[in-house]
Amino acid sequence: MTASIDQNTPLTMRPKWNADGLLPAIAQDARTGEVLMMAWMNEESLALTLEKKQAIYWSRSRQALWRKGESSGNVQTLIDARLDCDGDTLLLRVDQEGSGACHTGRRTCFFYTPMSGEWQLEEEQHA
Repeated sequence: MTASIDQNTPLTMRPKWNADGLLPAIAQDARTGEVLMMAWMNEESLALTLEKKQAIYWSRSRQALWRKGESSGNVQTLIDARLDCDGDTLLLRVDQEGSGACHTGRRTCFFYTPMSGEWQLEEEQHA
């Protein structure tokens, strides 16, 4: 069984910024496919990311550009950027340098798992 492809899909798409002028951006390890983090981008941070090939996000708490890895050294070099079919979410495929993407020191920000009705910390497995 083959999925049918919508022939009405537009050839071009513009980002659909939310009411605050932001768009969620998912950072994914380009080598492994692992989802590393989610952050917000505005028009300026997206333009700078595409120009400099380095992930630059918008910090909602500081109301300022946030250059990933500027203080930690955990830089994300942009490999590829994609806009989803609705134009309201970005996927950034990156080369993650340093220990990881999360401010906690973990490789990924996604480390809580549902167990027994609660979201519990799942420690990383080391080989």
